[in-house]
Amino acid sequence: MKRAISWFAENHVAANLLMLFLLIAGIVTAVTMKVEVFPDTTLDMISITVKYKGASPSEIEESIIQRIEERIAGLAGIKQIDSTAIEGLATINIEVIKDWDVDKLLDDVKSEVDRITTLPEEAEKPVVQKLIRRRQVISVALYGNVSEWTLKKLAEDIKDDITNLPGITLAELFGVRKGEVHIEISEETLRRYGLTLGKVAEIVKRNSFDLPAGSVKTSGGEILIRTKGRHYYANDYRNIPIITRPDGSKVLLGDIATLKDGFEDLDLFTRFQGKPAAVIQVFRVADQNALTVAKTIKRFIEKVRPTLPKGVNIAFYYDMSQVLKSRLRLLLKNMAMGLVLVIITLGIFLNLRLSFWITLGIPISFASALWLLPKFDVSINMVSLFAFIMVLGIVVDDAIVIGESVFRKREEGLPPLKASVEGAFLVGRAVIFSVLTTMAAFYPLLLGSGIMGKILRNIPIVVILVLAGSLIEALFILPAHLARSKIKVFNNKNKFQKEKLAARALKRFINGPYKRFLSLCLRWRYATVAFGIAALLLSLGLWRGGFLKFTFFPKAEGHTISCTVTMPAGTTIDRTEKVVSYLEKVARETLSEVDKKRPKDAPPLFKYSVSLIGIKLSGHGPRSGEVSVGSHLAQIYVELLEAEKRPGISSVRLAALWRKKAGIIPDAESITFQGELFSVGKAIEVDLSLADHKKLLAAVNELKKKLKGYPGVYDINDSYLPGKKEMRIKLKPSAYTLGLTLNDLAKQVRDAFYGAEALRFQRGEDEVKVIVRYPESERKSLGSVENMRIRTIKGFEVPFDEVAKVKMEQGYVSIQRRDRRRIIKVYADVDEKIANADKIREDLETNVLPNLKSNYPGLRYFFGGAGKEKKESMADVMKGLVIAFFLIYALLAIPFKSFTQP
Repeated sequence: MKRAISWFAENHVAANLLMLFLLIAGIVTAVTMKVEVFPDTTLDMISITVKYKGASPSEIEESIIQRIEERIAGLAGIKQIDSTAIEGLATINIEVIKDWDVDKLLDDVKSEVDRITTLPEEAEKPVVQKLIRRRQVISVALYGNVSEWTLKKLAEDIKDDITNLPGITLAELFGVRKGEVHIEISEETLRRYGLTLGKVAEIVKRNSFDLPAGSVKTSGGEILIRTKGRHYYANDYRNIPIITRPDGSKVLLGDIATLKDGFEDLDLFTRFQGKPAAVIQVFRVADQNALTVAKTIKRFIEKVRPTLPKGVNIAFYYDMSQVLKSRLRLLLKNMAMGLVLVIITLGIFLNLRLSFWITLGIPISFASALWLLPKFDVSINMVSLFAFIMVLGIVVDDAIVIGESVFRKREEGLPPLKASVEGAFLVGRAVIFSVLTTMAAFYPLLLGSGIMGKILRNIPIVVILVLAGSLIEALFILPAHLARSKIKVFNNKNKFQKEKLAARALKRFINGPYKRFLSLCLRWRYATVAFGIAALLLSLGLWRGGFLKFTFFPKAEGHTISCTVTMPAGTTIDRTEKVVSYLEKVARETLSEVDKKRPKDAPPLFKYSVSLIGIKLSGHGPRSGEVSVGSHLAQIYVELLEAEKRPGISSVRLAALWRKKAGIIPDAESITFQGELFSVGKAIEVDLSLADHKKLLAAVNELKKKLKGYPGVYDINDSYLPGKKEMRIKLKPSAYTLGLTLNDLAKQVRDAFYGAEALRFQRGEDEVKVIVRYPESERKSLGSVENMRIRTIKGFEVPFDEVAKVKMEQGYVSIQRRDRRRIIKVYADVDEKIANADKIREDLETNVLPNLKSNYPGLRYFFGGAGKEKKESMADVMKGLVIAFFLIYALLAIPFKSFTQP
């Protein structure tokens, strides 16, 4: 090692070229590196979705989910199967075993699903795909008091313009309904002409299509033949002949039906700043830069704003690049402060020139790490920036030790070159092993599993690369600089008395009190070791006793606060909208009250509010993206002033104040508030499973009562919600004598109320359905069902109540399953200032849940949310910790050449 140090110290050109190479390589790489908000991670999950419009959750569970689960349950590589049935949709998520080949399992799942032949005919084809996390950068809101059609058309045009911008390839409309063509025919009209909705739908389908018919070769060339008959708007369907009589007269569709261009039958709308809105979500794809994407969108908005129609405005919100910028600013600020502090501190005690060359190690170390990060698939993101900020405090420790050693050799009278080589070599081995032990301490974080484990692996990679760069700089570049630097040392001839006094004061402390204390510790070495062990045990006791709180993933400061509203299933959209308006008003009032306590010249906390009514986004941060719809659902997002402009006012605190001021809304099933930037799930989540549904509900309620007894636990809810009332229809014995089957009856009832789908076609962004159904006036009451006429296979009409009976039952909003068993989730949040989520989970697992199992035989439970993420990640981290302890021990034993001294 001495030979390498000496060679670089003597060949300053080589040392400087190495320094320049690391700096230039780091800068060039930083300019071209992928910049994103969250690290790009694979979820190791496979998703199966099946749409079955009009079907209840119970029907979907029985006819789709159970059949798919039975088929795929035995496949190798599956860790867990989570299924959800909601109205009209089945979702099955398969969690893949760690390090298993996801693509192979995907092919196996597709193969098994394709073999299922018993899925309902009306259900759409299952979609099987790898679950991919979307990387949203910014959202664009188009808003104003104009019609839904106007907003949708403008939003589609602007979305197309956005995807044509350089550096942007993916943008999607959100919060708007898809278009549909509705053909409405009354029961009376159908009976008059002897038609059924299904028959009309079939006629419409046969008269609206485009078909290539080959080509004809002529002397003038080849001519393609195409049949053009596709209709795109409601008015185009009016002249389709439904009945052609022997005398040539015709009954056209427009004669017997009301045709209109409408939207899919969903209660859904979006508001921005209290006005109707359409939202365009802009995503980052592949290696696109999040900062560049956001900057391009903002420029585009300013350019397009003057061209919009009167009464329509455009704005951006949910700008994740702002969060990333704030972290970058914090890193640069801390780096500048670190450089200044190191220069000043070393300048006081040693020498300003020496401190300059030592602090130069910070940018060199960071640049070397940036150069290598892409090789380890690490980008510039919030987690890697946090790692840079964290390592900033230890990055120049090795350079300080070597610099001080060289300075001491210079004080002893050695020439600059020899002092640099001797000083670096003297402490070189200790420095190397010191840095290596620090690297080993971060090793366990590389082994974390689960989504959070994959995100956290950015931290050890950054730290290890920075420390490696720092070590190279301290051993090979720093000695070369110090060998040629005119560093004035402290001796009796030195005239710099201030430096001399500071250095002498430090030496007096080292040679005086510190030396006496060190001698005492060495003389009473066993007592010193015992004291150290006692301090360690005390620290562990503080943690295990709950005095020192442990948070697996602390709540990060957010730029928005949000509220999720769940009303009872079947609640009208008008009632949900009134609750949203109230919560929007309370949010503004809450922020206004906080503003009054701030300086008068401080900018207001409130920036924008976005309300999604009839729709809910599940998950937040790395897990976000799942969508639920229903007139009983809503979400409100309030964008806040940037964090650095509101010091001392956290988004979590503002969310808590909003919750407190909103109070209790009596008819709401649940209202939850969130202020952190992202979440790994609820602090407390317990999934309960039991075959007997009534007993399962009783166990859920008992667990919720127990949770209410813990201080600091709030927002206690469960995933079970009573659904809409369901009409269960069964055939009477007389129906069979008429040749009717349950399938015939179900088909006719479905066609009447959901609608008979004639065809689908692409119109702009939408896959548009043409639906034939009853008018709305005949679909609004139970009496409409009972007044229906059912057509038999022979063409006879019979009253509905003569061939079928109806039983009213309570349905479900959703049905959740895990590993082929129904579950209900019980979840809650924890105020970290009052309680410790780990201790609560531990008490639940030790005391509460075993008692619950004894009270309800057959009950099974699983921890989910933050508890599950922590357990999975920490299990691997603890294994790595054992290896890290051994590595640290080995790295100390080798230089000491002893098994006992470490």
